[in-house]
Amino acid sequence: MPLKKDTLERQLALATKDLENFVKALDEKGVDTKARSRNSQWRSLNAKCRRIRHRIAVVGEIAERDAECERRKAESAEDSGE
Repeated sequence: MPLKKDTLERQLALATKDLENFVKALDEKGVDTKARSRNSQWRSLNAKCRRIRHRIAVVGEIAERDAECERRKAESAEDSGE
């Protein structure tokens, strides 16, 4: 069963917070911005954020598709009822 948008947004907020905290730790160590991409933990946290953002976008697309389907069903019912 797919997750709802509000659940995914909560997960994204938590994942983003984890990423920000790790970035702060890297900044304190003096790691360059370009060198972050070589850090496996940063890549993992960044990928998690991207994955959740993608899932939120897909949930929106599915909602639009379902709304379009309902609209077409309503139009079809009106046309056949006349």
